[in-house]
Amino acid sequence: MAHLPGDLAEARRRARSDRHAYAFPLLFFGIASFLSVPLYAPSSPAPRLVVRQVEYNPLSVLGAHPEVRHPLLLGLYWLVVLVVGAAATVRWYRGRGARVGIDTSTMGYLGAVAIGLSAPLVAMGLLRLLPMTSIGVVTPESGTGAGLIVLAVATVLWRVRAPLPLTLVAAVVGTALLQLAHSAFGQFIAIGLGLVVLAALERSTTFTTIVAAYVVTLCLTGVFAPLSLVPATTLTMAMATIVLPPGFVLVLGGLAGLRRG
Repeated sequence: MAHLPGDLAEARRRARSDRHAYAFPLLFFGIASFLSVPLYAPSSPAPRLVVRQVEYNPLSVLGAHPEVRHPLLLGLYWLVVLVVGAAATVRWYRGRGARVGIDTSTMGYLGAVAIGLSAPLVAMGLLRLLPMTSIGVVTPESGTGAGLIVLAVATVLWRVRAPLPLTLVAAVVGTALLQLAHSAFGQFIAIGLGLVVLAALERSTTFTTIVAAYVVTLCLTGVFAPLSLVPATTLTMAMATIVLPPGFVLVLGGLAGLRRG
């Protein structure tokens, strides 16, 4: 009986560890990032990278850079990665829960994925609508600020249990603004949205730290990426369009998750 408190603490620790399954989504999306590099071959041997413009195509805010050789293929690649990755992640979590007897609900994750996939369509509407208003064109600065504010409002609405449609609208609009402002890595914004929800569900300090590092990496590379200062090659296009840095973080985080598992 003297060891009972310690045994209970150890049992709780093992239960929390058993329910952690975050290594799979991190590795899946990280490896997918590296596999996408060949698709960033420039369309012409231009001496400098060209700062991209968002087109009236939802794929253009999912990393479909117009200066690559096959922009449609690149956009479709990321769309498939997002859909297949989400489905595989849900299947992985449910399978892991069945094996260890501790289930982690994936409904919140599916909701985040739905927001990330629907936001590009809303972004196209904003791209057409905003220039006709006093707001004007979305810039990286204005889009980032407005997107973060709207997402903060969505979080507050969710916490106070506001009507679900209102919360979803705010979340989609906030995500769409961020993707418009940073369309070169809009796919990673969608991925990050799902990872944030998974981190909240798992309540893992390690996973939360990895997701925080991922978000910081996106922010820093989004600010400092040399979009017009380096020669246009496949590797520099992948670096400047924010593909490799978050990919490194995801793979390293996934490996750390495997080690802990």
